[in-house]
Amino acid sequence: MCLIGVSIGVGADKLSATFGSRLTRRSLQFMSGVGPAMILVYLSSLASASSSGDGTMFLSPAFLFGSAQTISAVSLGAVSVSHLEVATPSKAGAVYALGNVFAAISGSITVTLFGFFLDKDYGQQVATTASDFSLPFQIVALLSAVGSIYYSLSIESD
Repeated sequence: MCLIGVSIGVGADKLSATFGSRLTRRSLQFMSGVGPAMILVYLSSLASASSSGDGTMFLSPAFLFGSAQTISAVSLGAVSVSHLEVATPSKAGAVYALGNVFAAISGSITVTLFGFFLDKDYGQQVATTASDFSLPFQIVALLSAVGSIYYSLSIESD
């Protein structure tokens, strides 16, 4: 994660110097949300998570899910670089804090919500199949894409 984070930060700085910070931040946030969303929609359409059907590692659900997580790290070059570029100095701390609070809240709520969706017998432990993850993957994909598109269109604007 350290190597990916540093690489994204250095790359974002170089892109910002060439294309400007606004276009760089918007583009990276768009890619970090829409790219993984597309992969999650594809994964939610698979009939079985145990095999990709064609035997290649690069199309296996585990590889694709890992790729989605890695692509989402591109947001480090968009949102996480400097909140002073997103908000005025007097509000940058609040923007940073709200971002972290909402991420923590959504992570806590989402785990419980998905457990509810996946628990077919309302309280009894049951084995889950790949198709059970279709709805959670689609919800995460939708929220990721919508949030990233909104951010990429609204950063540094009123």
